[in-house]
Amino acid sequence: MQTQSASHRRGVVLAASGMLAVSLDSLGIRLADASSWDIAFWFGTFTFVAMLALIPALTKKPLWRIVKDDGAPTVFSGLLQAASTTFFIVAINSTTVSNTVVIVAAAPVVAAVLARYFIGERSTGRVWLAILTSIIGILIVVSGSLGEGRIEGDVAAVTAILAFSGNLTLWRRYPSINRMAAVGLGGLAMAVVAVSPADPLGLGLQAMLILAVLGGIVGPAGRIAIASATRYLSTAQVSLFTPVETVAATTWAWLFLGESPPATTVVGGILVLAAVAYGVSQRPVPLVSSADA
Repeated sequence: MQTQSASHRRGVVLAASGMLAVSLDSLGIRLADASSWDIAFWFGTFTFVAMLALIPALTKKPLWRIVKDDGAPTVFSGLLQAASTTFFIVAINSTTVSNTVVIVAAAPVVAAVLARYFIGERSTGRVWLAILTSIIGILIVVSGSLGEGRIEGDVAAVTAILAFSGNLTLWRRYPSINRMAAVGLGGLAMAVVAVSPADPLGLGLQAMLILAVLGGIVGPAGRIAIASATRYLSTAQVSLFTPVETVAATTWAWLFLGESPPATTVVGGILVLAAVAYGVSQRPVPLVSSADA
């Protein structure tokens, strides 16, 4: 049996590696250079196909059987997954990255509040201090470049974070949810919603290859890891890794797109990483929900 400290370390590794994988979304979306609906359709399609093949190989059960056995929580998780990813894609293509990441920085607060009111999970003062510090770090990262986006993109980013935080809470409340099934259903829902406004056959080979890697390998792996981390860490602690995406995404843009980060990005990034390390170093508060009362 795992010790509590070993479980905590596993949760940290899963959350950190998962968010690093998801941080590649912004880079892939920019490199694909396609409409939001085209990206959403192919991202979702590749994710669904990948899970459709992987799930039977690992569980000896087809996706539909898992969904039937697990019921509503898995279906609802898939829908939230589809909403968070789709609206994030729309946000990246509709507003500035700076506006998007400021909104992303609010994810830990949203997740902590949702977890408190829906499943009775309390966050410690240490976690709240880490949340506040990480938000300050993100504001430093994007200082001087706000106000350049469009309102529809900002609204899409807010919606994406609400869906993401809601899913964290749902995974924490129902640890038995099959994470691969939820991610697969999310991909299917994305493809179904996007197929009408999209022009799927209009993408070039490079865009298709990028989305195949992003939607079929990197994206699902990251999301499954984040979802699995909720089995070992509190909702707020897992969400604390969300701002790390901003720092990592800035690094990818620097390495692969030649966008050199200014000094404020370096200072803010260091502050965010320090806040995350501080916040997740404490073991999670035991989950107390109304269902357990």
